[in-house]
Amino acid sequence: MNRAQLDLDDLERDARRRADAPDLPLRFLPALRQLVVSINAEARLTADGVRSARASLVQALRTQLHLAALHRPVPARGEPLASVTVITGLHRTGTTLLQSLLAAHPAVRAPQLWELLSPASRQDAQALIDSATRYVEEYHRAAPGFAAIHPLHARRPEECHRLIANSFQSEIFGMRYRTPGYLDWLARQDHAAVYAFHREQLAAIVARRPGRHVVLKCPFHLWHADDLAATYPQARVVRLHRDPVTTIGSVCSLTRTIRAARSAHVDLDEIGDFWLRRTTAAVGHLACRDAAAFAGLPVLDVRYPDLVADPVRIVRDVCAFVGLPYGADAERGTRRAVAANAHSGPGRHHYRLADYGLDERKVTRSFAGYRAAYQL
Repeated sequence: MNRAQLDLDDLERDARRRADAPDLPLRFLPALRQLVVSINAEARLTADGVRSARASLVQALRTQLHLAALHRPVPARGEPLASVTVITGLHRTGTTLLQSLLAAHPAVRAPQLWELLSPASRQDAQALIDSATRYVEEYHRAAPGFAAIHPLHARRPEECHRLIANSFQSEIFGMRYRTPGYLDWLARQDHAAVYAFHREQLAAIVARRPGRHVVLKCPFHLWHADDLAATYPQARVVRLHRDPVTTIGSVCSLTRTIRAARSAHVDLDEIGDFWLRRTTAAVGHLACRDAAAFAGLPVLDVRYPDLVADPVRIVRDVCAFVGLPYGADAERGTRRAVAANAHSGPGRHHYRLADYGLDERKVTRSFAGYRAAYQL
């Protein structure tokens, strides 16, 4: 049995040494402590898993130090950062596809993986891209099934949960590791400071390479509408909808793949129970079609079947909703992106609800109202 453990003092020392910033302040350390305690006690990581977790947490601390070292004023809370569109929805509803298509618009600025991994680093862009490429290669070695589930590339847009994770208060850690104690603690926390920190990092990214219209995407925003709206009051939200029978099975498979890269003990029934409860909690909000359903931010609801059937029309509709012109150049970019996405990714993603202790008929009945509301 592996007895390797994460150590808080070791993480901080290494981050300060690597960032060459011995005296700058670190933030969110109580959250890091909760996470480390839960990983050590509950995650059952392999030795490689501990090394991977350690590298991730050290990098998050380094990002905090890099941001502190910028000595650059960041926009005050509520001050417009840029025109911001946020794509969200249940996991596995097509948010990645829609962001990728919108990123082909000449006026859109969608943060890429290399930027999200190092939002405030002073290294030149090519060095950061090379580092992100090595990260992706290592990720695919550790989790060989991941590429068939989710595209990951240094130069492609990626989820901004990576910015939230730098505060150590993100549900992404519950996907990476078995950490029920941490998730119980996280559910009781206020996220206002976390989203303010998200905004600071986004400001640093946009300062490095400006853009007129920022497009973010992350399913986890679905559970933090109030904080997102308070932090980005000018934002517009695009919510995607797909049959939960499909999304639950798919996100269970994704969670299994991610955890298996770090642990030899992955409880599939536990994963199924977690995502069934998580999805049930979210669907009540998703069934609401009024603007107040997302803390007053304007909302455009998009069905996954419509996105895959006619992606050009959906991108045109989204652009109209957020105030982006959609001319011939934009449409050509969309069509090129559609063709590129159709031929990307090795293999197919296979999953069954039964593998995670779930009965498909019961799950179908549980979400009958939501499925009827959006004709899913």
